[in-house]
Amino acid sequence: MRSICIRPKPWTTFMLMRIASLGLAAAALMLTSVACEAAEWKYSLGAHDMAVRDVDSTTNGIGGHAEVDDATPAGRHRYASFDVYLDHDQDHLDPDHIPVWWETDLGIDGKFWNGSRKMFMGWVVSQETRMNTVSSIERQLHLLPAVTGGFAGDSVQASLKGGIGYNFLEVDDDAPRLRGYDRTNLRQTTSAGALAADTTIRIGASWQVFGHAEEWWDSDDWIQTQYVAGFRVATDRWAKGSQVSFSTEFNEYNLDRYSTPGLPAPLAWDDDLMFKLDFRFVRPNPRASN
Repeated sequence: MRSICIRPKPWTTFMLMRIASLGLAAAALMLTSVACEAAEWKYSLGAHDMAVRDVDSTTNGIGGHAEVDDATPAGRHRYASFDVYLDHDQDHLDPDHIPVWWETDLGIDGKFWNGSRKMFMGWVVSQETRMNTVSSIERQLHLLPAVTGGFAGDSVQASLKGGIGYNFLEVDDDAPRLRGYDRTNLRQTTSAGALAADTTIRIGASWQVFGHAEEWWDSDDWIQTQYVAGFRVATDRWAKGSQVSFSTEFNEYNLDRYSTPGLPAPLAWDDDLMFKLDFRFVRPNPRASN
């Protein structure tokens, strides 16, 4: 018989601490941005649906996004973004899932060469996190210093970046525990190579189509792959500086790296697919209009 005594899980305490730290980070980011006249803010609210196709699961919900861009006096570009999602979890792939998860992305970049026809070469240092997804990604952290190059035209922008960085991935232990695993086998930290490509195409005055592809690998095998595609359309007739955006994001993980001989795979799936529809408002850089 199961006890009726409810004890908080250790990782629940960790999550509460993470939420508090992220809140403090967001507050610090806001204060920094207010002090910086060159900052551009973007906000959005929307709906999403995450599909885990291997087990015919879909989870919908709502989410919010905040993003800030600015430039240092030396001309380096800085950026930070925070996404938070609230899920309506009915499938319970993770039997003890808290239906709130989030992503962060921050970095700084610069150019060391500008060529003719709007070609460029530069550098970027970025950090990305993904926490507590319904697809049992407990914690994901990428830290990547990279070299980048591309084309920054008025209608077409494209870039390619590559580097060697830090990759940490922990699979939530609730679902794997039912398959014979414990937490000690479900986290991996490694130095890894990464290659990513981005493109944005402007169509007329209102439309943008965008795409992203990224893969991480170490000396033994690939680690994970991500693909993103979508579009944005300006809706200034509704609100100045506003956009409607739709995107799909596919993430696939090499969970063979976590397998234990004699046991099934730690999860019955190895990917997730998210659809997002949101309304975005851009508060432009006030210096851009001067």
